[in-house]
Amino acid sequence: MRVYAVIGYPLNYTLSPSIHNYVFRVLGLDAIYVPLKVSPSRLRHFVEFARDSLSGFNVTIPHKVSIVQLIDGTTGPAKELGSVNTVVNRDGELLGYNTDYLAIRQALSERGYLGGDALIIGAGGVARAAALALRDLGCTRVYVMNRTVERGRELCSLINSWGIDCEVLSLQRDFGIKVQLLINATPLGVEEGFPIDPRNAGAELVLDLAYRLSGDTSLVELARRESIRYIDGLEILIRQAIEADKAWLGSFERPDWREVLTVLRGR
Repeated sequence: MRVYAVIGYPLNYTLSPSIHNYVFRVLGLDAIYVPLKVSPSRLRHFVEFARDSLSGFNVTIPHKVSIVQLIDGTTGPAKELGSVNTVVNRDGELLGYNTDYLAIRQALSERGYLGGDALIIGAGGVARAAALALRDLGCTRVYVMNRTVERGRELCSLINSWGIDCEVLSLQRDFGIKVQLLINATPLGVEEGFPIDPRNAGAELVLDLAYRLSGDTSLVELARRESIRYIDGLEILIRQAIEADKAWLGSFERPDWREVLTVLRGR
């Protein structure tokens, strides 16, 4: 049996086992996917365990950056971002991928996004993946809004290094800019109202990387109410999970993200 896992700390709740174990069943694999709570102080020990015992694993908060120094290499966007969310075990060699980037790029491209000005709310690892996807889809101006302005400056510095204009904004309701795309890369809107009205930003498309299994986030509710097209975080979660499965197993046609979403929402 092949064993896969997701690691994080704390790891109180995750939909990843439901997604990956469904994919394994559809593909007829003798495989299982489990959640593992791994503290930062135990990360190095986990990596050595994984090298011997796991076929692959996913990485979530707070390990996406620190894992890079403990594995054997990174590929593509993971190398450029210095952030990994998927690790493949190839006969004891651990290679890191970033399927968050792939999922975000796919979803935006399929909605016809062609590089218009964008506002990213948040400055963590998934915000970096979103920024790289924007670059590769032709974006030339990005605004970064973050509670901690210094972290926003760090992300803007990275974006500037790619030849993209970037401006940092503090988190506020009134900010006087207009963008085509608004991206939420924070947990805002899951438990409380979302502080930014996408209509006030002129957004024609909303990408909310937060998600709720039952019902919508408050940002998606705002977008729907104002007839703004949106992509919700559950779609991105499933897309990145399927890309991780393809990194581990090779290409497959089914299930696709829509099928998995239907199954999750029907539970």
